[in-house]
Amino acid sequence: MPQEIVIKTEKQYEDNMIAVFELQEKEELTADDLKQIELMLKAGEKYEADHL
Repeated sequence: MPQEIVIKTEKQYEDNMIAVFELQEKEELTADDLKQIELMLKAGEKYEADHL
């Protein structure tokens, strides 16, 4: 599992945020799911701060 996600384009940002939403919709989230959501949200926040 990656330790950091880097978003470089607006398309990657959009895909990342959609994936976060879809992952959050799962009925039962595992510890790995929660870690993945956290990494994806951090990447989204970094992209927003740098580019939006």
